[in-house]
Amino acid sequence: QQQQFNMAMEESDIELERMLQKIDADPTLIDDLQDSDVAKKLYKLLRQEQQRSEVYQLNLTKKMQRLKADLDERTEKVEQIQRNLLSEERKYADANFTSQRERQYRAQTQEEKIRGHLAEALFSKAASTEDSFELDTVVISYVRLGDGMRYNLTFRVDYSTTVQDLRLCACRYWGIKSEDYILKTLANNKCQDGLHVQECFKQGEIAQLRLEARRTTPSQKPTDDELKAIVPIKQKSGRARRHQEKGYNAAGVNKLQQQHDSHASELKRMGGTYFLLRTRAGKPSEHVAKIKLRDVIFYLVLLALSMWSYSTRRPVGRDYWLIRGFSEQLQRPLYRPDGVTPATSLNDIATAEDAVSWIGYTLPRVVMSTVNSTNLASKNMLLGYLSIRTKHIKTPSSATEYCEDGKEMVENLASEGAACHPYFVNSDNEATSSFTDLKTYWDAKTQAEASLDPLSRLRGPTNPYDWASAEHNEKEHHVSSFGGRTQTFDASGYSAEFNLQVSGRIADYEADIAAFTTAGWFAETCRLIVASFTAYNFDLDMWVAAELAFELSPSGAPTTSVELKPFRPRISETRVEQTHAYSDYARLVIAFYIAVFVGNAERNHKIKDYKAGCLYYTSLNGICDVGIVACILVVVIWRAVGFTTGTTKDYMEEVADVYGTQGFTSMMGTARAYCQIFSVEGLLMLLICNRLISFCRLNSTVYTLWHTLGKATLPFFYFVLMFLPTFTGCVLITNRMYGAYLEEYSTVPGALLQLYQLLEGELDVQRLLKLDVAWTIVVLLLFYIAIRFLLLNAFVAIVVDSYYAVKLTSTRAEKWNGLARWVLPSMVWNGIQSLKPASQDASTSAA
Repeated sequence: QQQQFNMAMEESDIELERMLQKIDADPTLIDDLQDSDVAKKLYKLLRQEQQRSEVYQLNLTKKMQRLKADLDERTEKVEQIQRNLLSEERKYADANFTSQRERQYRAQTQEEKIRGHLAEALFSKAASTEDSFELDTVVISYVRLGDGMRYNLTFRVDYSTTVQDLRLCACRYWGIKSEDYILKTLANNKCQDGLHVQECFKQGEIAQLRLEARRTTPSQKPTDDELKAIVPIKQKSGRARRHQEKGYNAAGVNKLQQQHDSHASELKRMGGTYFLLRTRAGKPSEHVAKIKLRDVIFYLVLLALSMWSYSTRRPVGRDYWLIRGFSEQLQRPLYRPDGVTPATSLNDIATAEDAVSWIGYTLPRVVMSTVNSTNLASKNMLLGYLSIRTKHIKTPSSATEYCEDGKEMVENLASEGAACHPYFVNSDNEATSSFTDLKTYWDAKTQAEASLDPLSRLRGPTNPYDWASAEHNEKEHHVSSFGGRTQTFDASGYSAEFNLQVSGRIADYEADIAAFTTAGWFAETCRLIVASFTAYNFDLDMWVAAELAFELSPSGAPTTSVELKPFRPRISETRVEQTHAYSDYARLVIAFYIAVFVGNAERNHKIKDYKAGCLYYTSLNGICDVGIVACILVVVIWRAVGFTTGTTKDYMEEVADVYGTQGFTSMMGTARAYCQIFSVEGLLMLLICNRLISFCRLNSTVYTLWHTLGKATLPFFYFVLMFLPTFTGCVLITNRMYGAYLEEYSTVPGALLQLYQLLEGELDVQRLLKLDVAWTIVVLLLFYIAIRFLLLNAFVAIVVDSYYAVKLTSTRAEKWNGLARWVLPSMVWNGIQSLKPASQDASTSAA
């Protein structure tokens, strides 16, 4: 019987296959099937065929994956072999390059040591054991014909140095003929060649000689100083000598010297001239030697990388138009269902009831998905929940519990309902009790949605009737504190969450807000209402964290603030973003070069100039270098720690709460960090530009202006300290006078900004005159006289005086040996000079 049954089943399968072939040939035969068993067998046969096809396709897919993995492994081995070959090829070249760099470094270090010891030997003075004064340094001044510039040259002399030796050395230095020039003292006395240099000056006379052209024309008349020096001395008998031989008059010289000394007090009144005569000629400037071409190149590359990174990460206008779209949608006016009555808009909120009305009616129509409506949801992807958080104060147990002043009056009016409420919210007076009436309503609504998919539920898992601490909200929901205009609020409070990805549930949302109002969720004890949500714009690939806050004061007037921050939670996913990361690493290398090599060179320069090396960090260059290194470290580390972990998909799933257990996740902290990094980038570019200006000191004009500003810094500081009390008084007066009537003056920083606008002439004075005419005129006159006329003009005077002093007292900048000498490294330049003929070397040395 079993064999007969198997034969019958085979015949049945054969018959079914034939039927399938007929159906394939003529599909209309399917409608003629009447036997249900035949149809079921036909369905099972087709189902088995489909399963075999799926298994075959799955096996093919696995085989392709194995082949691809094998191919990738072999490709990786080939690439590894190629990299090893390339590494071996470069190994010898790198070894030669490293050896050459080491030789150059040793030669440079040896040269610097030799120059340092030579400078120490040249400029150090031996300790004098005698009590008598010994002249060891003489300054020779020379004015080139047609130039008008005074050149000062310092010589070291001893007791055997003669005037002739000194004159010949000076003439050889300036490339002039020695027989055409003579040396004179500041008293206009000619120094004979046979005299010793130490015999040319009197005790206390300035050790400075002038190299002047010898007078060759006999008919030239003597100067007034020369005539005064040869005036004959009256004899003791009182009778004047009519005829006296012309010659050296020592008495006249002494008189001229005494006359010069008698004018010292008058010269002190003329600052620049007095400094010019009394200041000893300093060491020639070495700013050209310390400015290296490689440093300029490194800073220019750093500036280019920073500008490219900023402009590509934040294209012009992108963030503005993104935030503009959100701002316009939040502020646009809407109408009630009748089409005539306007709904409360964000700009028209004047009371706490208006704020609740806007949250209950206008806000859901802006952020929630609706049919045939243009709002934020139609242009952006609204992620996760709309969170509404409130903070309440405790209801006073007695009418005077929180009264600071006027307790007796409040007690007398207690029967009329008078009571004192806390003005500021803190941990002592914040309400933390549960809303029992709201609990029954909310539990019933969430229980009705429990069977739905998490993404289809309107209400989030957070219970609005329970108070949550700041630590809980910061840890679980990443909610940060809110800095309002009246105070800073922590992250605690009562929170309600509404799913923005659910469409067509605006009526349920309005019913919930009405229930909240009935339960006292927005009662008079409420001091803060914060509405937060997160959106993603798929056209610009940017996220937006929105936070709308309403601060409710005891007087009933709300303060509205809107904070919209564009950001990206992950910045290293695309190829362009990887390129940005490489540019950050390059900037990190340049920061290391600045901190180690540039800092070491600057400190050595200070030490060679007989100053402490740590003074470099108090100079403008040191402040800029330290700031550049710090900004680069902050930017790179901050981005690496906060914006390279996880993927965009992970952040979307976290914010959207796909499992319905997390609730609202705030991204405002991430958005603020994203924007603050760009602020640090702007500060970095400012410091780089200031540092590049210092390299422009190769130009003599820029060099003079640079030292002028440096000399004027300290007088600036002292002068600002003089006027700081006056300016502070003006700020406090305006804050007290207008702070109760105008919002701009309600805080001290706001009053400070308004006075700055007054300084620029952009302040609307008419509003101030309407409040108080007399005091406004007094404050304006005081401010203009003290700040506009005295302070700003004094700044100009300080700059002019500093420029005058620097121009007169500073020596001429160090002679620049040319562009080629500055561009080429020392080793290359010395090699080129060694190839030149000896005669050319001699002429170059003389020049």
